Amino acid sequence: MLKKPDSSMIKRARKEPIDVLDNKYSDSELVIGLVGAVGTEQNFIVEIIKERLQTAFRYNVDTVHVSKDVISNLYTPGNHESDYDRVQELIVLGNTAREKSGDHSILALGVASEIFKRREIDQNTETVKPKLRTAYIINSLKHPAEVEKLREIYSNGFYLIGIHSDENKRRKHLINSKFMTEDQANDLIKRDMDEVDGHGQHTRDTFELADFYVHLDVHDQAKNSIWRILDLIFGHHHLTPTFDEFAMYMAFTSALRSADLSRQVGAVIARDNEIIALGANDTPKYGGGLYWPEFDIINNEFKDFQNGRDYTRGVDSNKQEQARIIENIILALEIDDEETKKKIRDKLKKSRIKDITEYGRVVHAEMEALLMCSRNNVSTRGATIYCTTFPCHNCAKHIIAAGITKVIYVEPYPKSKAFEFHSDAIATDSNASTEGVIFTPFVGIGPRKFFELFSMSLGSGYNKVRKNKDGEALKWKPKESRMRSQLLPVSYLERETYATNDFEEKRRILNEN
Repeated sequence: MLKKPDSSMIKRARKEPIDVLDNKYSDSELVIGLVGAVGTEQNFIVEIIKERLQTAFRYNVDTVHVSKDVISNLYTPGNHESDYDRVQELIVLGNTAREKSGDHSILALGVASEIFKRREIDQNTETVKPKLRTAYIINSLKHPAEVEKLREIYSNGFYLIGIHSDENKRRKHLINSKFMTEDQANDLIKRDMDEVDGHGQHTRDTFELADFYVHLDVHDQAKNSIWRILDLIFGHHHLTPTFDEFAMYMAFTSALRSADLSRQVGAVIARDNEIIALGANDTPKYGGGLYWPEFDIINNEFKDFQNGRDYTRGVDSNKQEQARIIENIILALEIDDEETKKKIRDKLKKSRIKDITEYGRVVHAEMEALLMCSRNNVSTRGATIYCTTFPCHNCAKHIIAAGITKVIYVEPYPKSKAFEFHSDAIATDSNASTEGVIFTPFVGIGPRKFFELFSMSLGSGYNKVRKNKDGEALKWKPKESRMRSQLLPVSYLERETYATNDFEEKRRILNEN
């Protein structure tokens, strides 16, 4: 049942700007979002973040639960005897809110509204007060639009942590801690992974937007990762990237050169902490490699080779061929009724036909990295490949054949076909005793915050200083530190106010519908 809007909700805005140069606002607020696949024990990460912020940085910590504080603010959930039914209903209610409101970011607006309601207001000036040295942990986000909206509202003060947990361990957690049957656990995992409707959950796409990646299954490693993340956020001037972080940053950078019509993917091959090849998903050119835009001295402009990349042809050949296959199936069925044809066509578009990739002109990023090694007579035996997404089964078989020994990927849901087809040659963290290419999730600082956190002077935050005038290395003191990028209240409090009003208006619309 939909809840009625709270008529006592105060729609307030500041009447005068806050002096952002005042030193007291250097104790910036912090907003941390979490994203993880269903069954991930995110509360464990919440407690680590909370303890570290309180003890090391003297921050107060407030938690916003999307299910309890936002979805339940829109609807009145039923009373369920099982966690399975409760989670299923929350998923449905979240999807319904996105669909009925016409806004995929509505739950993020609700988060901002919840934070707004917890603020104090000066009754004399009607000025909303920022809560100095306060962090908000959002548990948890499931749609890319939610992340985009929170970044729009809180800018550099918002950070997203992607939490990876092995599927078997997530399944055990749902069974043992949430008292679900194995079928129920599998059903939730599949739903969380496979929802394709625009208003449904998109955990995989949301995960890829993370600023940091943590592997939950090794608790000590998870704790150290969280500590390091927070130290960097608060300007630790002696921390530098690990090689894994640097290589994955280069993989994401390589992806930017892709002009593919669907997505940008990058890959890096490295051995002994040295990069030996880069790859991106794009169309191949005669003579080897991929297309680059070049300067046309006749027309004085940068241009791509005519009829080279897919966008210059105006079509994705793989999607085009998928459509032809569907039409051929309908033709073979010899159906005359147009309504029946439409129903079959719609069902086929949602089938595994959509997963066919062999008709694409694009070379996958992992393959291009392997081919670069081949073109330059560089051996790939014993090397590691870093991928911005989990390799498809076609790339997986070539990675195995090339002698690669480790694959490091960014994704919460490893594509099962690679494991299914090559169980004899692939090993994971959960079956590391099995001989094979190790497939393991990336852990560390993601590319989005790489410059901001590691650069001494080129990021968006204040400049780092590592030594005093006498050349002595400065000691970093957590309790005297401040966030590298300050969240200035003169901007985000206004955006938060607008978000609150927008949320209330959409809640009113939902109530009327």
